[in-house]
Amino acid sequence: MSLASPERLMWLWIAVPIIVLYILKTRLRRQPVATLLFWDQIFEEKRQRSLWQNLRRWLSLLLQLIFVSLLAFALADPLWRWQADSGQEVILVVDNSASMQAVEPETRQTRLQLAVDRAASLARGLRQGDQMALVTAGTTVRVVVGMSDFAPAIEEAIHSIQPTDGPTQIKDAIEAARRLADEEERRRIVVITDTTLDEQYDIESAEELSWESVGTSQTNLAITTFQVRRSSVDPIGYALLVEVRNFSDEPSSTRLKLTLGEDLVDVVPIKLEADGVWQTTIEGTSREGGVLTASLDATDGLSVDNTARAVVPARPFVPVTLVTGPDDQSFYLRTVLESIPLIKLTVVNDTEQTAENGLTIYSGTVPTELPPGPALFIARDDGPPGTWKLGSEIDTPIVAKQNKESPLLRHVQLQNVMLAGGRDIEVDESLGEANTLFETADTSRVLVSVEREAGRILILSADLDDSDLPLRIAFPVMMTNAMNWFFRQTGDMNPALNTGLATTVPWDFDAASAVLMSPDGNVRNISVARDRAAISPIGKAGVYGLFSPESLPKLDLASQPEQLPIKTPEEWKLAEEVPGELLAVNLCSADESDLRVAKQPNETTSLVSRGGAPAWFYLVMLAIALVIGEWALFHRRVVA
Repeated sequence: MSLASPERLMWLWIAVPIIVLYILKTRLRRQPVATLLFWDQIFEEKRQRSLWQNLRRWLSLLLQLIFVSLLAFALADPLWRWQADSGQEVILVVDNSASMQAVEPETRQTRLQLAVDRAASLARGLRQGDQMALVTAGTTVRVVVGMSDFAPAIEEAIHSIQPTDGPTQIKDAIEAARRLADEEERRRIVVITDTTLDEQYDIESAEELSWESVGTSQTNLAITTFQVRRSSVDPIGYALLVEVRNFSDEPSSTRLKLTLGEDLVDVVPIKLEADGVWQTTIEGTSREGGVLTASLDATDGLSVDNTARAVVPARPFVPVTLVTGPDDQSFYLRTVLESIPLIKLTVVNDTEQTAENGLTIYSGTVPTELPPGPALFIARDDGPPGTWKLGSEIDTPIVAKQNKESPLLRHVQLQNVMLAGGRDIEVDESLGEANTLFETADTSRVLVSVEREAGRILILSADLDDSDLPLRIAFPVMMTNAMNWFFRQTGDMNPALNTGLATTVPWDFDAASAVLMSPDGNVRNISVARDRAAISPIGKAGVYGLFSPESLPKLDLASQPEQLPIKTPEEWKLAEEVPGELLAVNLCSADESDLRVAKQPNETTSLVSRGGAPAWFYLVMLAIALVIGEWALFHRRVVA
């Protein structure tokens, strides 16, 4: 410890007159009195009869000298070791990851609150010539305040730090801190976290780096894996993979409660050994779909990892009307359609009859005008005026090239397949944007998809009764893909996302961009490229909505939040059936759920005073306590 203003120690000279005043004796004034009888009696009562009574004045003198010394040293402004060097560039790295939400049993404060208090004490100790910056290290690295010497603004920013549900980004935050201050001689990085500096994060330890640990070890139960996918045997079923871990040195037990929407699905008792892992796969069935939620019956230090969610899409029946020609039985096509689950097939030979809210398939015939809604044409003749025209029959209609990026041909390989009756398809531009899916060796297009506002169209020029196509296993797969494409369904479930990870999800809607609606109703723009939406790391767990921007209501920003018609993505999705998807975001991080604080492998220097105040503050407080003590002793006649 050093002194910022050692010249102010000259105030210690005040002790000299105090000592002199104690040494000087008051000269008694002579005063004639009539008798000494009573004065002698008083003199005898006040006579100093013991050593202790002689020292009473010296004790008083000692207390006053200590009082003066405390004030003089407070004026000299003692500095902690980290404050000794002026002109420093201090970068505070505050961890606001998910584990920092853990509540300390003794103080009932979260680890983040403790970290904020320590960071604020450092900001209050900012000296002239010093600069300070603030970086947060949860979910994503964020520079909250750049280099500044205005302590009140930094302290205000520190108190504005909010916790996130994402994993810690300590290493990246330290690298960002090093870039904020280029001069290594002046740079000091203070990391306030519950994470241990070890090889796990591959952080280079250096003299510039100070590590402030917050929090105490706690036991915790957590859901560390929660993923759902389609069942391989049930067309409306799903399979759930769930993992629960016990981050404790003692065995534990709990119950896992599963709900789908408002319906209870299952309650599973779980027993875990010390540091045990419980993992299982649960099969379920739901046509309506909803949000599948798992929750642990546990009261521990961290609550965000006790709940996990996944979105199970609805699987409604699709009405399909197969329109055949008078001499066309379409045996193979009908068989394939009947084999696809969730299809309600109706076979007619009236070209004017269409599927209501479903798909209409024309096999060997075409209507006089295109029907509204999605339609599949097994075309042998030209379409209605302004739609498409067929070329002459191809001599060798073998598929030579297929569009592998199209969702219509996912898991489909039909190259070198003979498409009997294949003819080149020429689509009129007025119909919509055409995309070639199958192409023969002479560049003839035999399978074309068309995007139009009234409904998507798929045109295949082939005779299925004479072609090899219906005999291939890939044909039912292609038809299933077509069903999903017509109704803008991927057929797959979007996986539950983890907080803090960037990812992309399928986006099969007309909008060239999307918006991500958080559980509290806030939205942000999402870029879309190649039918996939790129989502940056999400900081909060919950159910999000990925919607088309045009589908959102035009909210009145002046209105109060409670007056908004829709509050959550689930409510908005169910209320308006907007185009888009729901996405589940969970923590599922073993590192964040492990609340046991390990001992630092290397000794690090603590820069923050545990009291959180400058040294002069404690000296002044001690001086005040001394005055109070002297006052009490005086009234107890211990000091003079």
